[in-house]
Amino acid sequence: MDDIPEEARSVVEISDGPICGYIDKQNGGIQYKYKSIPYAKPPVDNLRFMPPIPPRPWTNLRDCTKDASPPLCLSVDDEIHGSEDCLYIEVHTPNIKPDKLMPVMFWIGSYNYLFYIDNICDPTLIVEQGIVLVRCGFRLGPFGFLSINDITAPGNVGLKDIVMALKWIQRNIPIFGGDPTNVTLFGGGTGGSAVHFMMLSPMATGLFHKAVMQSSSALNRWALAKNPIQDVLQFAKQLGITKTSKYDIVEELRLIPALDMMKAYMQLLDSQFQCTNGDVFDSRFKPCVEEEFEGQPVFLNRSPAVLIKSGNFNKVPFIIGSNNIEASVLQYIKNDFYADFEKYNKDVALLVPRSLDFDERSSKNIGRQLMNFYFRETQTMNEHTRTQYLQLLSDYYFLYYVNKTVQLHSQFTAECPIYYYILNYAGEWNVPKQLDFLNSIGHSAEVAFLFRIKPPDLPQCEGSRDSVNTRNRVIKMWTNFAKYGNPTPDETDTLLQIKWDPVQDEKALNYLSIGSELTKGTNPFYERMEFWEKLHEEHMFLRALVHFNDIGVQW
Repeated sequence: MDDIPEEARSVVEISDGPICGYIDKQNGGIQYKYKSIPYAKPPVDNLRFMPPIPPRPWTNLRDCTKDASPPLCLSVDDEIHGSEDCLYIEVHTPNIKPDKLMPVMFWIGSYNYLFYIDNICDPTLIVEQGIVLVRCGFRLGPFGFLSINDITAPGNVGLKDIVMALKWIQRNIPIFGGDPTNVTLFGGGTGGSAVHFMMLSPMATGLFHKAVMQSSSALNRWALAKNPIQDVLQFAKQLGITKTSKYDIVEELRLIPALDMMKAYMQLLDSQFQCTNGDVFDSRFKPCVEEEFEGQPVFLNRSPAVLIKSGNFNKVPFIIGSNNIEASVLQYIKNDFYADFEKYNKDVALLVPRSLDFDERSSKNIGRQLMNFYFRETQTMNEHTRTQYLQLLSDYYFLYYVNKTVQLHSQFTAECPIYYYILNYAGEWNVPKQLDFLNSIGHSAEVAFLFRIKPPDLPQCEGSRDSVNTRNRVIKMWTNFAKYGNPTPDETDTLLQIKWDPVQDEKALNYLSIGSELTKGTNPFYERMEFWEKLHEEHMFLRALVHFNDIGVQW
């Protein structure tokens, strides 16, 4: 903090000790920023794979003016970045002494429980709306989600990190002008499913009051590990560990340098990615249903669908939605992803996602149905059917399960309003080549409509007039929701000029289409969603498969 002028420093006393942030006046306004605040002990050595524990208090003034290292992760350049020592929180606020405490928005950002792009997401525009924005580092990949269903590595510690950060907010956020009784969680990618998991977890009860899930939920097929121990065994084999006891494996994993673990994990994922019918959006290490151990709180004790139907979860109003062609992000992360389309014509069973691949006969049956439905005009795939293929992938991996989440919640928690959206606008942002996926209607592209994109050592990325207008609208609706529980409380608002109707019931899914203009509709993608629903109903084994997967049986 020595490089910060005295008049630009901001010193406050939080529950663990004094910290020094800084006052940023660069953008015509004033924002107070506090970074690298410890909210838990570094999860290293014997604390690897273990739930977070509170940090040691301090008495000397702590420098909180510089960015913390991100969690060990993959960045957009496909390089490993970050540190295992990552449990730090940051706060951005427009006023530390407001007349009235301000709403808090807590961002959860991750993709595939592995990728992390918070370092390029500038929250200034959200904070300018009178919002206290908070985000934290939390463990990803094997560090956050490795589990052997034992107290020595129980699983879900990345989500337990977030819970600890939310508890930190309850203790400290008034010091920064934030209201601890008005906290909204919002997240994209697997961050969206993490938000949903917070709604379903007893550990997060009372720690937040509204939620926004962008592009995913806990119901997505790739969101929950069905047999986490099997993934640990494969990971150990990749690292050359010869022990066979799961307890011995975990102890040996604690001794391996963190970077070596990440490199091995990347090799494991790459081999999965190259598999003929590998689930390209899946991840090895992810949330799981936990065993209960005495003295250790459980984050998730039953499957998401069972919890929703039981009604025993944190019921809050929420926004949820998808980008129209989520899978189009594949065009930016896998070269020539469609070049081998002829293999599907030769064997339609290859069209079937691995998680639905039960046996050869059933797979061919499902494959034919997929081919007939999505490629009905040609009955085969060719160089001109790329869009149909991307729609098939989008529907299965993302849109169907988001739609199902809306239906289930409207059925079992009708008392909480649900605001459903579809993003239909591809941004036009002047971004570096590795960020071109933001100029699509694919997975994670909505991030550019919430944050200013600023790559390291480059100026912020400017956009077209329509892109900026759409960003202004999305930010206004999201922050309105955080403030009032309603994204369009003022029908005379000249920027929005619309009333976003909440979902009526499980049969009438009102939604907002976010394009260059805002329009309304009911039951998005109805024919396609019905197709997937009937596909499940017609093939009884799928329901049995879901049941056995939920209890950890692998075929």
